Amino acid sequence: MQKALFYIVASENERERAVIALNMARRAHEFKRFADVKIIMQGSSQKLLLDEDKNVKENIDYLISNNVIDSACTFIAKNLSIEEKIQSRGVELKPAGERLSAFVNDGYVPLVF
Repeated sequence: MQKALFYIVASENERERAVIALNMARRAHEFKRFADVKIIMQGSSQKLLLDEDKNVKENIDYLISNNVIDSACTFIAKNLSIEEKIQSRGVELKPAGERLSAFVNDGYVPLVF
């Protein structure tokens, strides 16, 4: 079985794409469709970590509590002034490029949304 990395970089105009990716990642984790599932969030998609929509929040809560979300991009979170809010949700901020390369070098297959 392969390990999957959901790299979510969808813009605000592509919110639905990011929401679908989060749902797919959750289902992949729940039903053990891969050996491991991780998520890196970059760009404005990081705002979904703070979204109050019931379905989005439920997926985010599941993904955080099951350690599926590896990180959100430090640079973008600072630029959006949401770094403290993201960290208070239990998501670490790390350089996205470094995390992406670490996962790929560890055999994860990137799925980009």
